Amino acid sequence: MKLFEPIQIGNLRLKNRIVLAPMGTTTDQSYAFNAKDVEYYQERAKGGTGLVLTGAVVCSDEFEPAPCQLLSSVKHVYWLHEIAEHVHFYGAKFGIQLSPGIGRMNWIDPFTPPYSSSPCPNYYNPDMMCRELPTEGVKKLVKAMGYSAKLAKDAGVDIIEIHAYGGYLIDQFTSAKWNKRTDEYGGSFENRQRFLFEIIEEIRRTCGKEYPIAVKMTLDSVDDEERPLEEGLAIAKRLASIPVDLIHFGRGAYSCRWRMVSSVYQEPGFDLEAAKIIREVTGNVPILAHGKLNHVPTAKKAVEDGIVDLIAIGHGLIADPYWANKVKKGLEDEIVPCIGCGECHANSMKGWARPCAVNPTSMHEKEYALTPMVEKRRVLVIGGGPGGLKAAASAAQRGMDVTLWEKNDYLGGALAAAGQMRFKKDVKAQLDYLIRQVEKYKVNVELNTIATIDKVKEFAPDFVVVASGANPIRIPLPGHDKAHVCTAVPALMGQFEVGQNVVIIGGGEVGCEMACEFAAQGKNVSVVEIAPDILMAPSFVANKQNIRYLVDHSTLRIHTATQTKEILDDCVWIEKDGVQSKIDSDTVIFSTGFRANHELYNQILEAG
Repeated sequence: MKLFEPIQIGNLRLKNRIVLAPMGTTTDQSYAFNAKDVEYYQERAKGGTGLVLTGAVVCSDEFEPAPCQLLSSVKHVYWLHEIAEHVHFYGAKFGIQLSPGIGRMNWIDPFTPPYSSSPCPNYYNPDMMCRELPTEGVKKLVKAMGYSAKLAKDAGVDIIEIHAYGGYLIDQFTSAKWNKRTDEYGGSFENRQRFLFEIIEEIRRTCGKEYPIAVKMTLDSVDDEERPLEEGLAIAKRLASIPVDLIHFGRGAYSCRWRMVSSVYQEPGFDLEAAKIIREVTGNVPILAHGKLNHVPTAKKAVEDGIVDLIAIGHGLIADPYWANKVKKGLEDEIVPCIGCGECHANSMKGWARPCAVNPTSMHEKEYALTPMVEKRRVLVIGGGPGGLKAAASAAQRGMDVTLWEKNDYLGGALAAAGQMRFKKDVKAQLDYLIRQVEKYKVNVELNTIATIDKVKEFAPDFVVVASGANPIRIPLPGHDKAHVCTAVPALMGQFEVGQNVVIIGGGEVGCEMACEFAAQGKNVSVVEIAPDILMAPSFVANKQNIRYLVDHSTLRIHTATQTKEILDDCVWIEKDGVQSKIDSDTVIFSTGFRANHELYNQILEAG
């Protein structure tokens, strides 16, 4: 299998074509890597990944606070060297993504504008204009990049990937949209690229001409003028002519975040078509692509067909660090599927580590490791949703005698409903995996079983896990209990006949996704939302952008700042700005949230 054939990157030989993609991370107050990072990166190397790349590491904090790890002093080398040693132990190579900064994307405080290539709006506060980085400051950062690269090389880092992607500082210099400078670093195409190419030259000078350099670059910003495709191809062509040793490309910008950050809504390998375009101008320089390449058939075909030379997997290797070994051994059913929820990325933006919705051991590799039970215990799990399934499989894996009760005639709970939508195949894959795990570890599953306190007492378990989820909320409007009214789960599961004229009450994520699904089936769908806009609840920006894209490219009718007054047999009465009107309907679906039900849990506690 070509995916597992060695490849040469400059003078660096990788054992296979699988790369841990660089992903934005946060750090502790030391701004250095730490022991948790060692375990995290080691686990991905142990899992068979050929090249392990860190997220961005900045070379200086002179012009902006470090948003991530900082490598500007020998004091920052200790843990970096530890990671390199642990990654090398498993035969993988180790690289860091090195950056001069993030420029207009930085947030210092409400009063201090960050530096950028030239005056332009701060991303988080568009009313604040960034300051132009002085010419002398640009030259300082070039030198700092070379020095940091040398520190990394001396720490055992095998390759530097220069972070020239995603709208950050280098991109702000290379983009005509942001760069209005009049010195040697602005104006013409060549001048706007000068910062990037001087950095490459400086790293060659400090680390030697044979030291491998990769560049991660923005091919185009898709639906923003920040990076036209023609300009991206011209940059790639120039990089190939130097040449650099590896070109890692991506698409999108912060205005088009959904192209930068993969999610459940995109198809596997969504950037591979662009790889064919960039290949035309880069010749024999190896190409690295990312974008939901944890889907095994897509990854294999991309490398076999020569579309790319290496594949980068980000979220998929957070979800399952052993992806490579499992693919190599033909254990694809054992891979933990990433559900593309964005929890890892969204929470790292809050300053957390790398939490994962489907892999609780991410960044907790040692303390959360499963251990065999010394004494066999009888465990009852109440609820066969994702939480119950994971708990049951984990307990059985540890050697416990596990029984799972589920009130429905199917497993999965709300996850099963979400997986019915055409753009949520990754969610369905996760549910299928959890069910396989429950079967593999021989959990005794009893469907159509409603748990009561008396039944629990009769069962007499040593431990009870209550994973009974939450109940959907129906707003008690006039007509809320009519026969043609339901909630999201039965509508999506096919337990309720959904007619042709559908009104969905609630324009949050679930309501909008469900509306797009039914509209794609040819139904007439209206969404009624009392808030001023749809998707008002806090959620990951890339996911919101994806749902907005689906909504904007659908036939939906959206009614915001609108109150639902009454549900009749053939219509729904709504009111906006004091004016009432009606929407024809034969089906009404409430998508107004869930409320946790702790009644049984409290009864079990009271029963001791």
